[in-house]
Amino acid sequence: MSVTAAAARPPGNPLGAVARGGSFAALGTGAGSILGFVLTLVVTRGLSTTSAGQFFSATAVFIVLQTFLSFGVGAGLVRFVPRFRALGRHADVPALLAVAFVPVAALGVLGTVGMWFASPVLAQHVGHDDSAAALGSFRVLALLFLPGMLEVAAVECTRAFGSIRKYVLVQQLGVPALRPLLVGLGVAFGAPLWVLVLAWMVPLVLALVVAAAMVGQSLKKSYGRRLAWPERSTSVREIGLEYWRFTAARGLSSVMEILLNWLDILLVATMVSATQAAIYAAASRFITSGTLVLQALRLAIAGDVSAALARRDTERVSQIYHAASQWVVLSSWPLYLVMAIFAPTVLRIFGASYSAGASALTVLCLAMLLNLAAGNVGTVLLMGGKSSWVLGDKGASLAINVAANLILVPHFGITGAAVAWAVTIVLDSGLAFAQVRWGMGIGGRLRGITIAGLLALGCFGVLPLAVRAAFGSSLPTMLAGIALGLVSYLPLAWMGRDMLGVRALIQGFTSRGAQVS
Repeated sequence: MSVTAAAARPPGNPLGAVARGGSFAALGTGAGSILGFVLTLVVTRGLSTTSAGQFFSATAVFIVLQTFLSFGVGAGLVRFVPRFRALGRHADVPALLAVAFVPVAALGVLGTVGMWFASPVLAQHVGHDDSAAALGSFRVLALLFLPGMLEVAAVECTRAFGSIRKYVLVQQLGVPALRPLLVGLGVAFGAPLWVLVLAWMVPLVLALVVAAAMVGQSLKKSYGRRLAWPERSTSVREIGLEYWRFTAARGLSSVMEILLNWLDILLVATMVSATQAAIYAAASRFITSGTLVLQALRLAIAGDVSAALARRDTERVSQIYHAASQWVVLSSWPLYLVMAIFAPTVLRIFGASYSAGASALTVLCLAMLLNLAAGNVGTVLLMGGKSSWVLGDKGASLAINVAANLILVPHFGITGAAVAWAVTIVLDSGLAFAQVRWGMGIGGRLRGITIAGLLALGCFGVLPLAVRAAFGSSLPTMLAGIALGLVSYLPLAWMGRDMLGVRALIQGFTSRGAQVS
């Protein structure tokens, strides 16, 4: 296959594949979000607020360190495997996997040793009056850190080979389903904190085994049962340099991104209390429930965007990005507006004491509206090789986030932490949107996105707010506000189906040419 042939633009409407792949990923992401919510519910309902805060803090430390040492391997694989295939460099893929996996394994060993010896210090800062319970948790995380690292690379590799289905089944259904089940059993039997953390980790080990088998099948399918590698067109050294020039910058930005998501919880636990950390964790984690469409479309479009940008087909990328952004606003803004207006009612699901995080939830939901309107700008930047741009964005956002948290948390507690994160969300999304639109020339007209936002704001902002002002914040009132919004929203969205991309979405679902592997 020549490079010229590979560079030819693929036929057909790209939105069909995006809609089909996005629909399956949306189901998986939605189920994963629900199961993640169930896990939060199990922990907050089954443990004291102090123990729940220690659980969330310990797992947050693991996630931050895992992201730091996996160093962007997911984005690297998802970008380069489709890119090599689009450019006819199939023979370079096995070497690419080697230069990706070996450093991850070595850093996994380093992380295991480092976390083991740092456990007493971490437990002292997070555990407060019960540092012994926290110490056992960190020891468990240290022992299973290497499998957790390899799981990231193996599962992302399934997506890099084009199988959204396998990725969703393992990472978004399997792991989230097992966690509340195993942790819930531990809570039911009164198990100590370290056993609950172990229950949280076991699904990652199982996912590693399943994903490794899937990757082996993909390699056998491409290169034969005996894995006879074809002769490379490029040396391993050059492949490694090409891969790590992109991935190193992505790795640093991934660390900053995960710190932005979890640092505030750790700061609240350290500077205020484990109890307040639990309340803030419940409020802040709740906002991820509405990103399922955004995340699903990220999974669906990444490979296509990478291949299109390799062919310099910016028109195709603009079409995909613009339509996907409209779908995100149409589907996600209503949920965030309702959560912002009825925040006390939403948080009472976790228990009466958790309604203290209502102001924090409202602030974060309003900031997320802008994040969702920007769409999958991060995916477009990364698949276009702009990992250094993303690194700069995350660096600036992290610096502002840390400064704002240190200033606001001591005086305003979890509301201050929410304001700090909200400012960061707006800054990060704004920078990335500007870079995609004017730096890469991708984006298209904003009319459809604007109208979708105004429609959601009117039906799920103004109407539910009027209902709450008249009847207060209760579950029946919230359900009435949602019902009133839907009665207005659905007919109006259908009337503007061409402008809002609804027709294209429906056609994508019914297109025979769009398949999900």
